[in-house]
Amino acid sequence: MKIQAIYLNNVGPIDNQQFYFYDDWRDTIFSRILFSGPNGSGKSLIFRAIAEMWQATGYWLDSREKLPNKNTSPKRWLQQWGGIAIILTELPELSTPVGLVFGDKAWFEEIKAQHPNTQWIGEVIMDKQTERLLPHENWFNNWSAARNKLIVSFEAANTPNMIYLDAEACRWVSPTRRVGKMLPEDSSLRWLFKYQASEDWQGQLEASLINLKVLELHKYHDVIRHLNRYLYGKEISPEIKQQEGKNRLQVKIHKGQSHTFDMLSSGERQILLKLYLVNRWLEPGGIVLIDEPDHYLHPSIVPGFLAQLESQVDEKNGQLLIASHSPDVWNRYDTRDQRIKLGDN
Repeated sequence: MKIQAIYLNNVGPIDNQQFYFYDDWRDTIFSRILFSGPNGSGKSLIFRAIAEMWQATGYWLDSREKLPNKNTSPKRWLQQWGGIAIILTELPELSTPVGLVFGDKAWFEEIKAQHPNTQWIGEVIMDKQTERLLPHENWFNNWSAARNKLIVSFEAANTPNMIYLDAEACRWVSPTRRVGKMLPEDSSLRWLFKYQASEDWQGQLEASLINLKVLELHKYHDVIRHLNRYLYGKEISPEIKQQEGKNRLQVKIHKGQSHTFDMLSSGERQILLKLYLVNRWLEPGGIVLIDEPDHYLHPSIVPGFLAQLESQVDEKNGQLLIASHSPDVWNRYDTRDQRIKLGDN
């Protein structure tokens, strides 16, 4: 699955813009897109819009009803704006693009006319009346069934997902609650995985690694070897140690000494966290949204880190969208992929 185009109608500082991700030279959709621009230009807002629309799509697939007005519903955020439309392509078992939309009906009709072969899902509003766009065709039913399989267990499901790593949410917080407990991971997160810093042990990097060792030992050792490439003069020990009756992993340093994950540098923690989360949660054909992946990192390690992120997404035939303030990152995407500049007059 890949995003082919995004349409925004009166969405914050972005106002009314369209973004197209089609690569004319290669006759395909870009698999790597960088958003750049000054603070407040809307980079994070675009990622939030994509994530909220994907969350709304999950609800439409499950219930075939309008979005509820609950505080936890994507509607609370989406209804602030004039409209958001996202066109997806390369969905399993579907030869035509699928459009996701929430917003003004007149605005949507103009977009719809430009994409006559697109199947639409969503809600459009005119004169305070909401119209559902929910197909009754087999492809919609099949997608709904695949999503249900995805979120009820960790079995393979023939449907892509999204990972949304917000810069602020990915800050490191040392856990203080339920530390060291063996806690199962929540399969309902597979549709839209969002990392949220928390003092709770469940969902933290260390807890997830320990859980992975119990469930998939071979993959666990592969992941540990992979993460250790980005630690200099130290390595994560694959052995689970008991500390005061709690299950913990250790980072080995010189002369047989070791320390906990909390004592890694900010840059080391960010690298391990993001590489692991993409490795753990990305489904085949999925889309990864990362706001400032180079945050806290020394410039010398950014190219290798980005190359590894790109490789992980490529292996799943996915799409990577990032936002960055770094000129070095801009140059990387100017020459090889697509860079979208926000805030230019």
